[in-house]
Amino acid sequence: MPWLIAGGILLLWGLWTLAPWFRRGDTTQHTELHGDAVVSIQEGPCAAPPPDLARLYFRRLARLGGYILWQTSFSEQASAVRFLFIPLVRFGALRREEDRETLTVARAMFSRHGGTLSFVRKGDRVRVELRGFRPRLAMLFYRWTQLPVHAAAGRSFLAWLARTRPTP
Repeated sequence: MPWLIAGGILLLWGLWTLAPWFRRGDTTQHTELHGDAVVSIQEGPCAAPPPDLARLYFRRLARLGGYILWQTSFSEQASAVRFLFIPLVRFGALRREEDRETLTVARAMFSRHGGTLSFVRKGDRVRVELRGFRPRLAMLFYRWTQLPVHAAAGRSFLAWLARTRPTP
């Protein structure tokens, strides 16, 4: 009987964790591979995008991991995605421009130094851009493991943002 209860709890946790990955809303996706670098762009509607998209993304990313699979930390100086206190991806200081927030990808377990993660506001649309990301994994493995995670995280964030922002 305890195994049945534990199995039920794990099933509920798994469904609760995986549900956001399948939400797309009205988002679009574009991915390109350039040698050992990746460009992954997701774009979706958002009425009156907030000025702090990077902070919201990291907060939402922790939810997508079920708060157990990975943890995120975000500050204006440095951010990271960790698994059991091991940094998977690190980011440098946040740069803010008029319509863009950009983080530089730093070296960690799954990433080499270089590339950027940007959040762009264009009218009533928001774009999540991962440009020039250089994974440590061989491109063949990266393409089938991490790349779908990057794209799903961006799509889910944009769908969540569209649902939570009131339309004018």
